[in-house]
Amino acid sequence: MATKKLKTKITRLETIAEALEQNDLDLEKSLALFEEGMKLVKECGSDLDGVEEKVTILTADNQEMPYEGETEE
Repeated sequence: MATKKLKTKITRLETIAEALEQNDLDLEKSLALFEEGMKLVKECGSDLDGVEEKVTILTADNQEMPYEGETEE
């Protein structure tokens, strides 16, 4: 499921951020983590765009239907 993958990516991003904040990594390791983090940010953005697209499609199909709590006049 996309949500689980997104959550896993966000958790990894948090881990990377914490590691970079420690300031005890050498330059090469810091750069590698930064690159991994930037890749994950792009992937998360794409995942969220896909979810937004699906929500838009699903809600567009129901725009003609009144909300259950509303009454038609």
